[in-house]
Amino acid sequence: MRRVVLILAFFLASGAGTGSGRVAAQAPPDESWRSFETSHFRVTFPEGMEGLARRAASRAERAFETLSAVFLDPPDGLIELLLTDHTDSSNGFASAVPFNRIVVYARPPMEGATLSHFDDWMEVVITHELVHVFQLDHTGPIGSLIRSVLGRWESGWPTFPGFDLPLWTTEGLATYYESSLTGAGRLRGSFVDMVLRTAVLEDGLERLDQITGSSPNWPAGSRVYVYGASFFDHLSETYGEGRLGAFAAAVARQWIPYRLNAGAMDAFGVSFSDAWEGWRLGLGARFQELADSLADTAPITAAEPVSSGGRYALFPTVSPDGSSLAFARSDGRTDLQIHVSAPDGTNDRKLLRLNNLSDFVWLPDGSLVVSRLDFADPFRLRTDLVHVDPDGHERGITSNARVDHPTPSPDGRTLVAVQSSGGTNRLVRVDLETGEIFGLTPFAPDVHWSFPAWSPDGRWIAASRWSPGAFYDVVVMDSDGRVVQRITNDRSVDQAPTWSPDGRWLLWSSDRSGIPNIYATEIDPVSAAPGPLRQVTNILGGTAYPSVGPDGRWIYFSSYHKTGWIIERIPFDPATWFEPHQVKPGFASGGLTQDSPDGTLVDAEVGPYRAFATLWPHYWEPTLTARSRRPISVGGLITREVLGPALGARTSGSDLVGRHRYGIDARFRRGGQTDAAVGYTYAGWGNPSVGLSAIQVHDVDGPFLVQTTAAVPSTLYVSERERRVRASGALVRRRVRSSTSLSFSVAHIWQQREFLDQNAEPSAISIFRPNRRLGEARIGASFSTARAFAYSTSGEAGVRMSIQSRVRRELSVADSLRGSSRVDRSLKEVTGTAQAYQSFSGPGFSDHVLAARASIGVAGGPGADRFHFSVGGAQGRSERLTGAELFGGSPLFFPVRGYFEGRRTGRYAWSASGEYRFPLINVHRGIGLLPVHMDRVSGSIFFDAGNAWGDAGPLGGVLPNARGTALASVGAEVQTSITALFSTRMFFRLGAARRLNSGKGVAIYLRLGSAF
Repeated sequence: MRRVVLILAFFLASGAGTGSGRVAAQAPPDESWRSFETSHFRVTFPEGMEGLARRAASRAERAFETLSAVFLDPPDGLIELLLTDHTDSSNGFASAVPFNRIVVYARPPMEGATLSHFDDWMEVVITHELVHVFQLDHTGPIGSLIRSVLGRWESGWPTFPGFDLPLWTTEGLATYYESSLTGAGRLRGSFVDMVLRTAVLEDGLERLDQITGSSPNWPAGSRVYVYGASFFDHLSETYGEGRLGAFAAAVARQWIPYRLNAGAMDAFGVSFSDAWEGWRLGLGARFQELADSLADTAPITAAEPVSSGGRYALFPTVSPDGSSLAFARSDGRTDLQIHVSAPDGTNDRKLLRLNNLSDFVWLPDGSLVVSRLDFADPFRLRTDLVHVDPDGHERGITSNARVDHPTPSPDGRTLVAVQSSGGTNRLVRVDLETGEIFGLTPFAPDVHWSFPAWSPDGRWIAASRWSPGAFYDVVVMDSDGRVVQRITNDRSVDQAPTWSPDGRWLLWSSDRSGIPNIYATEIDPVSAAPGPLRQVTNILGGTAYPSVGPDGRWIYFSSYHKTGWIIERIPFDPATWFEPHQVKPGFASGGLTQDSPDGTLVDAEVGPYRAFATLWPHYWEPTLTARSRRPISVGGLITREVLGPALGARTSGSDLVGRHRYGIDARFRRGGQTDAAVGYTYAGWGNPSVGLSAIQVHDVDGPFLVQTTAAVPSTLYVSERERRVRASGALVRRRVRSSTSLSFSVAHIWQQREFLDQNAEPSAISIFRPNRRLGEARIGASFSTARAFAYSTSGEAGVRMSIQSRVRRELSVADSLRGSSRVDRSLKEVTGTAQAYQSFSGPGFSDHVLAARASIGVAGGPGADRFHFSVGGAQGRSERLTGAELFGGSPLFFPVRGYFEGRRTGRYAWSASGEYRFPLINVHRGIGLLPVHMDRVSGSIFFDAGNAWGDAGPLGGVLPNARGTALASVGAEVQTSITALFSTRMFFRLGAARRLNSGKGVAIYLRLGSAF
């Protein structure tokens, strides 16, 4: 088993297998990359994006100098800055291991949600990520000493103490500085205040122990940014901005980690617990005063709820015939969907599954056009338009065109949409039938577009446009794309304009007062000149994506509450609209126009991408392999050491863009048995990836009774050294909804065996044919549509299946002996597994699930002995909290809970499980600032069964191994998700399994990870 684990570990470490989550974040290794260096950064970018890369370098250098002065001492060496345009989403991330790097997705955040308030979106994103690099790289004396010896080993305290902080501290500091240093960002916009204001006024403000953990409860992933940034803003105003850096330094140099209050006392002179209470009380007073003042100026809008469920309900739009309301919904319990209901919200039902929370439009014939994000290849995510007829049949309109935000012409034959490319976007016209695209506006680096809306008469197109100075404004164009009127002119986010059915009024959502509300203006039908600005709603939470029903009676919009966004409506009644509230300070005029990049940066020489700059080893990690013990007699329970502990080291690496990956491992024992492995994978072709590996491992099996010339059989062990050289490859077809892969490998194997006596010393008895050479070929395929949702505790929908065939042929055996079980170790093997999940509605925080799993294995040939497969045990995975794998279990291909691992063995094996899984308690609690948080508790009831059989022992024995009664058990588990030490998520399963045969009784076990 140890040999298999080591081989598998290096198969993964060398990059031959890659999870979908990693691939989604992975830049395309087959891109044509270029790079240049500045004083503190090495900037890597796709060919053709040099201008944007130089701009990114300018912003990065400016942020570096400022953070060095106001936050922490800067890290040594060059920071890798990767600009990539492989995904039609806006994001960035940073890491400090194995080298400092920042990755920025080159798509401006124009969705009008959390990140759309910016003077320069690139500067906001880079500043945020650079704060992470400064903080994650910072360490104390102990960490500096360890890093000087071991390098940049991926670990937490004391080497990289920033990795062991709660996310609200790291993301909170980064979000604070993204606003403090740029004058824009989330703290200067309206999103943070909207979330906190609504939580306060609707009695949903979370406690300090809650934000220290992880929970899908709203505000879900935004929690750490919103609460952390606002709290650090409070600390900065109260104690001075310089104390924020002092806090980051204080927790980094702690000799006893995880003491946030102690770090706060060092930096601010007050504990976080006490400071939090002051911040909470201040929020309550401020927002209650604001609510009272709003009520004094105009009646608070009493909207009629149309949907329920919270989280996300966006883009409400009524069908042209007025019979149906459609909106995008994500409730955390099921797939992203377009839901359809009656206009009043009754008869709500799922219409269409979505890949992402994308907008859509009705066509005059009652069909839909949806923007859909999907993989164009294993690395590139692209948005295209899809036509969906009333029966649900889909037809792609565009392919790899990177278009979204569609709006139809009145006759439904043409669309106007937004097309992204090279760090900006433009408006385009799309032929609905052919998918042909014509540009309406140019790709300009400093002009970005979103949410176009064609007027009912087809004469005008309204859209949101961002231009320098943070002017995210509504403009009106003619049908050829020429701007004829600028409707708004301020630093607020004015988004998603929509027309009244008669084309007389233009409505949109704006946060100009600090609260996102709906505004409107009357449009001159001849010149499109706007009339006086009117405020339509007076909301305490927030609004987004308004639309007017075709009968002109109702305005539908997304309305923000403490549980997220829901759909609400109000009457369309211009007589009730009022003079707008005062513009929020800072939104009244444009921001600073960004200056030109420094001349030195502009003149930096661009050259080809050099992989070795980041590929060389950055760390080595000490390893300790536990000693191996085996029974001292056949069937005995007392064990002895047969293979001593191994001390060694390992390292691994990958270049910045993932073109090359490698892993190296060496482990040494006192007796001279050295285990070693080296693996390399090349992904520069994109698809397939190919790899090479070489491995040497030692193992001891037994004991066995071996008949010699003596009257009494000898009890012996078999010691084996295996050397293996392997070439491998993998092909992947990846989509958002499915993943298919094909893997293949060939290997040459050398085995050397000898007998060990009862003292685990070399025996005088010689083993027959101690040296062997074998050839091996494998081919495998997998397919998955399995998925889980925000509140899931396991898979909830879809299937996952895989099959693998392995052929091993002994090359060193004579033809006359081929096929002999005592001589020939050739074999053939087929294994397969399948899992299926089906959820259904029920009480509790998530859906209930019926889950099933089955595995099967068949082996033949003289080398397939009675111990080839093993059945039994409760599956799990080893804990990584201590790094010593002290508990948690291990992956099992044929688990049957209630029985020990290997309870049945043989050449033929199967196991199956059926489970009913259900939610129990949504806990979402911690204990003050102690580093532990419990999220959710769920339960399951299961039935397991399995069996193995098939005769012939590994030494040619004749002990029978006939098929017996299958193992079977029933039981129950309680599962809980816990965050330990602020950053380590663990899914515990405490189970009880009652054996139904082969030794009845109840087994209690504790495991980590899902059963399947």
